[in-house]
Amino acid sequence: MSLTKRPASLLAEKAVRYLKDQQGPVVSRHLVEALLATHSENESDATVLLETLFGGDPRLAYGEDGWLHTGGEIGSITPAGADETPRVLGLLQGERNNESGRWELLQVLMVRVCGDMTESACGGDLVHGAEADHLRRSILETLDQAVLIVHDPPGSLEQFESWLGAPVGSPVSIRVLARDRLHMRSTHTLEDLAARLKLHWRETGDPLDMADVLDQALAALRRDGETLETLQQASSPNETVIQWQRLNFGRDFLRSLPKGPGIYRFLDREGNLLYIGKSRNLHSRIGSYFNQSSGRSERVRALLRDLFDIQVEPAGSDLEAMLREAARIRSDHPARNRQREIHPRAGFASRLRSILIIEPAAPPAVLNVYLIRDGRLLRKVPVGPRGGGIKQIERTLEDHFFCAVAGPTPVTGPDVDVEVVARWLAANRERAVAFDPTDFPTSGEVTDRLRWFLSNGSPYDSDGNPIFAR
Repeated sequence: MSLTKRPASLLAEKAVRYLKDQQGPVVSRHLVEALLATHSENESDATVLLETLFGGDPRLAYGEDGWLHTGGEIGSITPAGADETPRVLGLLQGERNNESGRWELLQVLMVRVCGDMTESACGGDLVHGAEADHLRRSILETLDQAVLIVHDPPGSLEQFESWLGAPVGSPVSIRVLARDRLHMRSTHTLEDLAARLKLHWRETGDPLDMADVLDQALAALRRDGETLETLQQASSPNETVIQWQRLNFGRDFLRSLPKGPGIYRFLDREGNLLYIGKSRNLHSRIGSYFNQSSGRSERVRALLRDLFDIQVEPAGSDLEAMLREAARIRSDHPARNRQREIHPRAGFASRLRSILIIEPAAPPAVLNVYLIRDGRLLRKVPVGPRGGGIKQIERTLEDHFFCAVAGPTPVTGPDVDVEVVARWLAANRERAVAFDPTDFPTSGEVTDRLRWFLSNGSPYDSDGNPIFAR
């Protein structure tokens, strides 16, 4: 690649950094040598070359005594080739832990380039706290609607996603392309690749120098007619390419998802409902569809190909999320859900003859109480902090569990939701607060137990175990 074909943006970034460290103007001949490791005898020729490479960057100006950093902002640049998909040159830097033998990610640098101009750049150590949150936001803004280009040491992308709290989607892996197209080892370094491609490697340790090499390697490995999209597919041949610019949401949306229970809805571009799912942790579950480390089935890949938007509906508990999921699937008929109806199995009424389930509820309620009789979910009653809802529970107990003269009111027909509840109980046997209310002599003693739970603030003990287990 000739010097005039190198990304002007990266050279401008390096020039800004270099000039900030100088006490005064720098002549073009010296700046060419510092940035390009190239000697030039003619000041005029060196100036023309730098002006071409810097492309009118407002932060750089050439005066009578040489080049100066003006203090201008990069946002005033109008990028060349603005119709091209932006790319982010991502450097994931770290070292191998001597004790565990595992490669550990320590630093990142992200340089956003559109055409031959930089739009933004950010990076730093993977620290924690407020400083880390600022860096994460900057990285998400840099990645927005762009294709990430990385030379990723094995395991580095998974560590990066974990720290970022959001998926990177489908990056172009220069390491994978070099492995497949040049038959290099999977563990080769960026310096190894630079030597193989005969690219200039500078031992400066400057991340921008390495980003420059990364962009040159991309150009060298790119075949005629290949777009960034086809390169994404080439470096992840068995996965669906995540094209963020075609979605109605970005990585920042995924990072902001609540880490609690709820249901989610996938929709296509026309607003048609594709799929309804539920999770105890919406953030983790929805993010797993886009994580680089997550293997995707053909069913999930087909779903992602048609996906345009995601809607979420938080729920107060995992059981509540399961019930909402079942109800929405029955009423909304999403196209990709495998099971649209739940059919209660024979003998269900006898196995769930009489049961009461208690779980913590989302505010303003404190508890949710579920009442099951003869294989039917009779009621779900939220109980407030002052006992609101307990009278309704007591009436239901009297009508269906404790009627002494005529016997309990018959319950007709199975309810499909009870199958959902049974599955939840089977999966949460050790943590479910569930019991047969008819083990108590009267409905009043059952509601006294509920009031006792309210006075304690939770149906669980200090160790997190149910006080009154199934």
